[in-house]
Amino acid sequence: MPAEIAHIEFKSANFARTSEFYAKLFDWQMEQNASASYMKLAGGDGPSAGWFRADLVQSPGPVAYLPVDDLETKLAEVEAAGGRILVRSLPFAGGGEIGLFADPDGNVLGLWQRKGAGGAGGGTTAPKPAAKPADPAPVKAAKPAKPPGAKKAPKKEPKK
Repeated sequence: MPAEIAHIEFKSANFARTSEFYAKLFDWQMEQNASASYMKLAGGDGPSAGWFRADLVQSPGPVAYLPVDDLETKLAEVEAAGGRILVRSLPFAGGGEIGLFADPDGNVLGLWQRKGAGGAGGGTTAPKPAAKPADPAPVKAAKPAKPPGAKKAPKKEPKK
């Protein structure tokens, strides 16, 4: 069965404006976290959704999260298929862990392993559409690797 999107995140430069916009158009209600860094869509059917403060997001667009049974195995498959790992593993508050990768075109997607799933113990299935993952940590891009043969910068002499 194809993986379904379980959660999607967008960026927002102004939570009040974003909340007002979607409330007017779709009657959506938002809930903001205590640190004012994340706002989630309250209720609703289908995938859960949220907005990160724009200054914390390093993805060029929305990030869709796909549920997986074994995060490490799926990340290895991503690399073997030509994807680039951005975040190998971050705790997903109250709901397991996430990983982020870029596909060959640079699109960023997230993988979500529910609490209790995994290679060794494994066996849990992807969340039902009504399942709501907790607020994930901000997306941070990985530092680019130095090309092979790159030289280190010379050390500066201490001032006397």
